[in-house]
Amino acid sequence: MITLYDDETSAQCYRVRATLGVLGLGFRAVAVQEYEVGPDEERPAVVLVDEQADPTAVVHDDTAALLYLARVHDREHGLLPDEPARLAAVLDWLVFARGLTTSAGAARRHESFGEPLDLPPAQQEAHRLLRVLDRHLWFGEQRGEDFLAGAFSLADIACFGDVALCEEGGVSRQDYPAVRRWCDRVKRVPGFPLMSGIFPAAAGRPA
Repeated sequence: MITLYDDETSAQCYRVRATLGVLGLGFRAVAVQEYEVGPDEERPAVVLVDEQADPTAVVHDDTAALLYLARVHDREHGLLPDEPARLAAVLDWLVFARGLTTSAGAARRHESFGEPLDLPPAQQEAHRLLRVLDRHLWFGEQRGEDFLAGAFSLADIACFGDVALCEEGGVSRQDYPAVRRWCDRVKRVPGFPLMSGIFPAAAGRPA
């Protein structure tokens, strides 16, 4: 059994749930507040315990959990490709996703949950990253590619949550049509779950 200590409102935890969903892996969800930490330890945002593979396999980070699940459990989806150029691209987008978390994600956490933040710089950085994302996706569409690294991968899972929820932080996606089309494509991936604030893909309607 896989146990996921998570927060249902967290985009970081959502990445892990999405990976589990795409891989078709069942799991037991437990509130991350119930995960025991030492007196001087900081509580992690997400914890994955994979007793199904090895009772000692415990991962304390969302990106690490994505890489772990793809390496250990992905037999057919290619979420972490073997081909060097595509692997490098996926890893680059995982780093890019960290920037989304500290900009769009931070703005959402400030506006929705009251976390302290200097909001305007975070929103400005989120828009800069969305411009980068939109441009990359538009050029990819011209080559017939639907996803960030060509085929669907961890790159899309890592970036999706903070982008899909960014309007909750006052960051509009209106000026990023390629991003909106990509969001719909990701939501149509078999097994990809939704969460509060993320709605089903628009059927047959252009982004």
